[in-house]
Amino acid sequence: MNSLGSSMTVGGAIVVIAKCPISGVSKTRCAPLLGYDGAASLAKAMLSDILVTLSECVSTLPSDWIISFITSRDAYSIDDSQYLLRKTLKVLMYAPGTTAGESNMISILRSLKLLYYSTDSYPINDCIAQTIFETHDTERWYLLPMIPTPEANSMSAHLSLERDLKDLNSSALGDKLIDALERTRILLAQHKGHYQQNEAVLFLGMDAPELPIEEIIYGLQVSSGIPIANQHDGFDETEQKYRGRAHLCPAADGGFGLLSVPIHAPSSIFTGVRWSNSLTAVSQLKALTDAGVDVSVGKLMFDVDDPSDVRELASRLLRTSQSSDANQRKDILSQFASGIASTPADCTCIGKKCQFTLQTLIEFGIIDKTRLH
Repeated sequence: MNSLGSSMTVGGAIVVIAKCPISGVSKTRCAPLLGYDGAASLAKAMLSDILVTLSECVSTLPSDWIISFITSRDAYSIDDSQYLLRKTLKVLMYAPGTTAGESNMISILRSLKLLYYSTDSYPINDCIAQTIFETHDTERWYLLPMIPTPEANSMSAHLSLERDLKDLNSSALGDKLIDALERTRILLAQHKGHYQQNEAVLFLGMDAPELPIEEIIYGLQVSSGIPIANQHDGFDETEQKYRGRAHLCPAADGGFGLLSVPIHAPSSIFTGVRWSNSLTAVSQLKALTDAGVDVSVGKLMFDVDDPSDVRELASRLLRTSQSSDANQRKDILSQFASGIASTPADCTCIGKKCQFTLQTLIEFGIIDKTRLH
C-alpha cells in the first residue's frame, strides 16, 4: 500500500463567508420564532457547526468511500483517508472587517478550541503568510477581514455589521467576493508546492450548516483539474489534461450554498450577479459561462433565513437516514454531482450531526429532546 502522499490530499482553499452573530442584527427574520437573542444564537451555532465540521471532517469520512472516490490505480492505507483535507487552506472571511469583527470571530474560534491566525495588516502580510506555510500549519483558520466601508472602523460592531449586512444584500457583495478570491489566490500562489499546485478556491456561506462534505471535496478536485474517477466508467487518463471547471451547489431559495472556482476563472465572475434574488444561482452560472468557465452542478443545499426554514431544518435534523423518502431520492436536486460515487446517507454534516445547531434548537423549544434517538 502507498504511504500518505500528495495524491491523497486535495489542497486548494476553502473560504467561509461569515457575519458576526449579534443580537438584533443577525437573522432578524427568524426573530418572530426565536427572538433576537435566539436568532443570533442560531447564527452562531450554524457557523460553529460549519467551522468544526471542516476542521474535523478529515478524520471522520468513511474510509471505503474515500478509497472509491480518490482517483488512483494504487491501493492506499485506510488511515491515509484521514488526511484528505490536511493541505487545504481554511479561510474565515468575516464581516464587519474591523477590529471588533475580528475579536468576535476569535472569541468563537477559541470557544470551539480551534486554532487560528489573525493579522492587523491589510492587505495580506507576507511574513505571517510565510509562517503559515513554512510550518505546514494548515489546521489553523486564517482570519481574513471583509473589505470594510471607509467609516466602519469608527462604528460600533453593531452599526458596522448593519452596514455590511446591507452591502451583502447588494451589488457590493460582488466586490467583496472579488477581493476575497484575489487575496486567497495570493496566499495559494505564494506556496504552490505545498498545495500540489491546486489553486482552486471554494466558497461557503454560514447559513447552511448541513455541509455536503462529498461535494466540497469534489468541487476542489474538479476546479483544480485533479483527475477523478467516474463511478460508472472508472479512471480516464485523458482527464489529467483537464483544466478545471467551476462547481456550484444551488440553494432552495434561488441562491447557492457552495461555489468552487478554478484558477483560470477571472475574479470578475462575481460582477453583475443578482445577489439576494431568486435568480442568484442562475445569474452566477451565466457569469461563469460568459467568462468561458465550464460549470458542474451539485446537490441542493438549504439556507436558513426565516421561521419556516428553521422548522424545516429541525425536521431534517430529526429525520434518520433510514427514513428517507423514496420520492426525495428520485429528485435530481437531492442527488450528488454525477462524478461522485455513492456515499452513506450520514456523510453530510459529518461527525456530530450539527451538534451546536441541534442544541440551540432544543434550547429554544423548536426540537423536543425526547424525540432524539
